[in-house]
Amino acid sequence: MTVDADKVETILRQKWQIPGDLSPAVFHNLAFRIQVMVGQKYSHDNLKYQLSLIQTKDLQQNFDDPACDQIASALLGTSLA
Repeated sequence: MTVDADKVETILRQKWQIPGDLSPAVFHNLAFRIQVMVGQKYSHDNLKYQLSLIQTKDLQQNFDDPACDQIASALLGTSLA
């Protein structure tokens, strides 16, 4: 399954509180980075780790383990347990 950056953005908005002052271009860039990781077939755990870095470093939010797990599952096409 190929996932596009718009789909990634939608999933991120559902699971994370995206800061209102985050520019759309920056958010799209983050989504594109994640799209590339999915395209490179990152494992669930590795993608979840990369999402945690994006959440804490780029978005400067507290780490939300369940949300990162759900995002990785949704992007990799696995069931949300």
